[in-house]
Parts: sequence; C-alpha cells; structure tokens
Amino acid sequence: FCPREWYPMILMGLLLNRTQRLPYYQYLSRKYGLRLLVFSPADINWSRRSTTGLLLQRGAWYWGTYPLPAAIYNRCYPGEARLIARLEEVLGSGRIFNTATAFDKLQVHQILQKSGVLQRYLPPAQALGSESLEKLLCEGKKLVIKPRIGQSGRGVYLLEPAGGSVVVSSAYGITLPLPTEAFSAFLAVLAAEAGYIVQEYVEGAVVHGGLFDVRLVAQKGRQGEWEITGALSRAAQPDTFVTNYYRALYAPAHLLRPLGEMGRRALSTMAELALISAGQLDGGLGHLGEICVDFMVDPQGKPWIIEVNGKPDKSLFHELGDEEMRERVYLTPLTYLKRLSYLQPHRAKGVEHREGNI
Repeated sequence: FCPREWYPMILMGLLLNRTQRLPYYQYLSRKYGLRLLVFSPADINWSRRSTTGLLLQRGAWYWGTYPLPAAIYNRCYPGEARLIARLEEVLGSGRIFNTATAFDKLQVHQILQKSGVLQRYLPPAQALGSESLEKLLCEGKKLVIKPRIGQSGRGVYLLEPAGGSVVVSSAYGITLPLPTEAFSAFLAVLAAEAGYIVQEYVEGAVVHGGLFDVRLVAQKGRQGEWEITGALSRAAQPDTFVTNYYRALYAPAHLLRPLGEMGRRALSTMAELALISAGQLDGGLGHLGEICVDFMVDPQGKPWIIEVNGKPDKSLFHELGDEEMRERVYLTPLTYLKRLSYLQPHRAKGVEHREGNI
C-alpha cells in the first residue's frame, strides 16, 4: 500500500509541541527509507527560513539546522492559528495539513448537521444554557454536558432528572443527586469555566457488562482521498458512561458480534459516516489530513456520532496488537505529506457524493 521508493532528497516535516525522537517513525524510516524532520514551533528561525530539529534518515537521527520542509504534518495540540498562517506565508497555501487539531465540539456539530445524511446520526446538541437545559430535563431527557474543547473525558457529566432533583454522574463513576438550588449552583460554576456543550445521551448497547464505543480513523493517503485506516473499540468500566477510561481494547467486530446482522450493518454504516464527516470538516475547520470519529451503537443497532477528534491517539493501536493496522495508521499521513511536497496548493475536497450509499 506504500511504495518503498521514497525520493531520497525529499525532506518532510513533522511539527510537534516539543522536539523528540519517535521510535515507531524510526522503524518506518528504516523500512521505507523516508526522510522526516521533527521540529517544534520554538525551533523555527523565521529570518533564515530554517529550523533546528531532529532529522530522521534511514532509521538514524541527526540533530542540526535545516531549511524548512516543503510540506508539514502538524501534530501540535492545541495548535496556534497564527503559527500556521505564518508557516503558510513561507511555504505557500496548502502545504500544511491538520491546520486545526483541537476541535470545538459545538462547531463540529454545526458543520456536520449541514449534511442531510449525518443529521440522522447526530444526537441533538447545543451550547450550555440554563434555560434550555432545564426545559430538556423537564421533558425527562438524560443529557451529557462536556467541555467544547478536548479534555479527554475530564469535565464530562451525565444529567438524569429524578423528581425534584437532578442526578449528576461524573466520568469517574461518582453519582450525586442535587436538589434544584444546588444544581443551579453547579451550572453556575460550569458557566464560569470554559464553554460547554449539552448533548442528548445515547443509550448504548451493553456487551460483556459494559458500554463500548467504536473509533474509526479517517486519513488522506497518497492520492489525497479520505480512507478508513484504523478501527478499534474501547470497552468502558462497568460503572461509567464514558469510554475514555476503558478496561480493554477490541476490534469493533468482536464487540458488535452479539448484535448479529445489526452489528455488521452498523459497522459498514459507520465507515461511510466517518468518510462523510471527514469531507464535511475538511475545509470547514481548515486543511485536514486525519480525524477520528467516535460512535456509540444503541441496542437497536443504530450508530450515533458522539464526537470527532482532530488529533487521533495513535498509541491505542500499539495496545490493540494489530501490526498491519498500526503501520497503516502511522504511514498513511506520510504518503499524503509526500504528495503535498510536490503538488500545487491544496483545494479541500469533500466526499458528499457518498451520502447516497447509506
């Protein structure tokens, strides 16, 4: 799936929060002969259009000062828009991908909602507001509130109406019933912090005593087209509603097997939805080259898009134990990076035509 003949003179850039050696990239460099310059924003010398960093060449690391690469794979988190803009002034438009890595969940929801197909698989969501929240709770709906930016499960709460109180459950399995006044104070504290999003809770199917999600990684490859390169499921601890703190990783087909034909159809549908999501967000959030889409599957076998992340955690694929998939997830963006080094400036391409397949 990837040619062994990487052009010997091409220098591809990997931008990280801090410069460091990356063992798995070293393995890929030995196997495919690629040249990769690892550097951080602090390493850049703007006046000389150069950077210090670690050059990875045929499996060996060399520290030095080098010209800025022709194209850059951004893995900084959360990333700075001004930095990306300045790099594009030097390199040219479209030479950097993943110009956004910390996605705003509300913005993502609003962009995905524009797709007629995706609307049917998105739980209703809105910005946190006390009046709208109280109305939804009065209707008897279970809700999830979570920070609009990142947090990896921190600050996520499940709200469940219970007569004159609201039962608040944290991602750590702590449950606390709050009367109206105490709940209002709780909301006031959240409102004073970073922005939050309210999402209707999806009752997920339970397998082996707990909930699970399905994470699909969508990436652009050497042809510049989106493809599904990785898939895994996180099995949650029995007493929690989030999968960030998982007890085990599985191939999605394993956990969907108890659902029979519904599970097989759900997995196929999720792959299509992930590709449509990638096409919708590419351009809308910036020039993207990889995302991961997290799904829950309800007991009736319907998948729901719970969240989209702009910086997939590749370390999960080391735990999963599928070597072919791990290599694909790491290598595919590098083939796209190579493409950008030689092509004209990027024009975002969607895959909305896939909607008719679902």
